[in-house]
Amino acid sequence: MDVLKTTQLHENMWVLDEVGKTSMFLIKGSRKALLIDTGFGLADLKCEIGALVGDLPIIVVNTHAHVDHNSGNNQFDEVFVGKWDEPASWKELDSIGKERISAGFFPQLEEKGILDWNPGPCKINSPLADGDSIDLGGCRFEVIETPGHSLGSICLFERDQGWLFTGDLVLAWEVWGQLESSACLRYYSNSLDSLEGLMPLVKCVYPAHGKDEGNPPGCSHYMLPPETLAVYAEGVREIMRGQAVGVPYESFGGPGLCVSFSIGGMVYNPRRM
Repeated sequence: MDVLKTTQLHENMWVLDEVGKTSMFLIKGSRKALLIDTGFGLADLKCEIGALVGDLPIIVVNTHAHVDHNSGNNQFDEVFVGKWDEPASWKELDSIGKERISAGFFPQLEEKGILDWNPGPCKINSPLADGDSIDLGGCRFEVIETPGHSLGSICLFERDQGWLFTGDLVLAWEVWGQLESSACLRYYSNSLDSLEGLMPLVKCVYPAHGKDEGNPPGCSHYMLPPETLAVYAEGVREIMRGQAVGVPYESFGGPGLCVSFSIGGMVYNPRRM
């Protein structure tokens, strides 16, 4: 298995797929380039990015401060993250944590003896807030605070292109909203309502995780249709109204209840509505 597989999605956009677990997105502007998430940091990201965008300055943004999205931060001097996830961005994994995550996410790499994993934070974690923008030259990304999967989750929206990068907020399968670091379901619902309002302007949704097979109609590994936003928004509203009640769900992220949607679904803690 390749540690990193790079696929071009548009003229100036690539997805960096790390062991089939995390999708990082690279967008090239005329003056700067943007890397969305750093994954587990298993590969030399600077080398891969340089081969694609040359010596353009790189802006790095984490959609949220979870280990499968920010472990490669130490390859860069500065990384931007939502303001409410900034404190968690300084966290370092101890040896026990590294072993647990390695065994759970990429045991095949350990077995082949090609795992040299050194996760860690960057030197400067710079907070982003709702309404901030990132101008690459020729494309401009708006920061949207979307408390949900984590309290400080953010989405990035390129209005002219209709590109919406959502991190783990919506997926082709159930998202985890039951985590200790998740916002309560009411705030998750508010975030989804806001994104649903953008739906007429959205041409494509780019989630941080995907799969090659077994996707709902219209969904692929790296892209979801705009109607995903409406499906999630209405699905969570039905949970909030008591019209949908989840079935028990167990995972290493903690127990919860799960309601499935036509695209994806929601795992939630019924005590944190």
